[in-house]
Amino acid sequence: MKKLFSLTTIIITLLRFTSLVPIFGFEEKMFEKSDFRERRDKLCSLIEDGVAIISNTVPYAGRIRLNPDFFYLTGVDVPEAKLILIPSKLAEKTPSPQAWKSTLYLPPHDPRRGVWDDPQLFPGEEAQRETGIENTASLEVFYAHVANLGNITETVYLPFQSNLDSPLELPPDLQFVEKVRKILPQVRIKNLTPILDELRWKKSKKEIEIMREGCKITVEAFKEAARLTKPGHYEYEIEAAVNYIFRKNGAQGAAFTIIGSGPNSCILHHMKNDRLMEKGDLLVIDIGVWYKSYSTDLTRTIPVSGSFTAEQRKIYEIVLRAQKKAISIVKPGVTLAEIHKVSMDVIDEAGYGKYFIHGVGHSLNGGSLYKPGSLGLVFSGMYGKYKMDRYFAADNPLLPGSVFTVEPGIYIPEKNLGIRIEDDILVSEDGYEILTDEAPKEIDEIERLMREKPKYFMSSHK
Repeated sequence: MKKLFSLTTIIITLLRFTSLVPIFGFEEKMFEKSDFRERRDKLCSLIEDGVAIISNTVPYAGRIRLNPDFFYLTGVDVPEAKLILIPSKLAEKTPSPQAWKSTLYLPPHDPRRGVWDDPQLFPGEEAQRETGIENTASLEVFYAHVANLGNITETVYLPFQSNLDSPLELPPDLQFVEKVRKILPQVRIKNLTPILDELRWKKSKKEIEIMREGCKITVEAFKEAARLTKPGHYEYEIEAAVNYIFRKNGAQGAAFTIIGSGPNSCILHHMKNDRLMEKGDLLVIDIGVWYKSYSTDLTRTIPVSGSFTAEQRKIYEIVLRAQKKAISIVKPGVTLAEIHKVSMDVIDEAGYGKYFIHGVGHSLNGGSLYKPGSLGLVFSGMYGKYKMDRYFAADNPLLPGSVFTVEPGIYIPEKNLGIRIEDDILVSEDGYEILTDEAPKEIDEIERLMREKPKYFMSSHK
């Protein structure tokens, strides 16, 4: 009898020996220096009364990651890099305009880079040439330069979006705000996050094309995950398959992988992915890919056994109906708040309103991935004190080029039954396009998909 390897063993073997060649044959589409310069110029036009300071690290899901807004403005992915953005109209008001240039701050040259570690940009002519940013400097002088900003402005813009749990334990983005405040106690600090969200709310043609490609990769990963799902597999085995398909198709990796079965299907951001899946479980697969520094976000809920039970089918149809009705009203001028109400009304009328415990969606690649409509924090000028200032992206009208998610859900913990269905939606001139439409979500489509043989892996379960 031929020995069957575990799914995890097969995945590891493939990762070692399979060439990571994209199956879709996408052409490489990189932004030009002029694209980044245009974005910086647009931001400067929105903050003419002050200077913006942006760091390339942000808090995310309890961890620190590179700041997608930093890449959006610079095209630079160097950890800890900083940017001081000075509007030309502000510099022109000074006696020496040429002395006040926007500056990219990078780690000092390290000879180990390119030998022990991957190469990266350092301050100097190469960085200026590569980025098109006219001035670069070492991170060693960054805070000294921050101290000088008080000579030209009374306002400094800093992006921050963390909720303040305790003044004694500031999250990283607010620690950065506090450090700048101590250096420049005389200036007024304003939150840059709402402005960046507004700037990124409407996507360019290049951005949309990248997101389309990322969504194709995400759909491909979901389909294979569904084919592999069987009782007796661990959640992390499905996670490993998803990560493999992401990388095989040229992505930078996963933005996140939520693989929640049984009771974990009711945990919105379950990321341990460590449970053994059992017969009768539902599995929530909520995955997103980082593709050319843009993220996607797709959720499907599938039956681990391959077929929905009568009760699972009933709840699933309610969620699907809520999602379809919400998507049906999408067009320019409609708000996320209106879309949420439509989906909530469907779930309420079905008697499950108390089990819909989150908003219906969020913007994609425009500020915070998960909290574009959350409460922004505005610095109040007192040590350790921050006040809440509501800036709801949910109230912003949709525009052609806006990209966001629609993801209603019902979660019944006492029954270990959680169902969420999520798609990425692009607003068109007169309606919408579902970027993740190729991911099956009708019950018969899902059950048929789960009967297919895996395309990437040999399953160790019959």
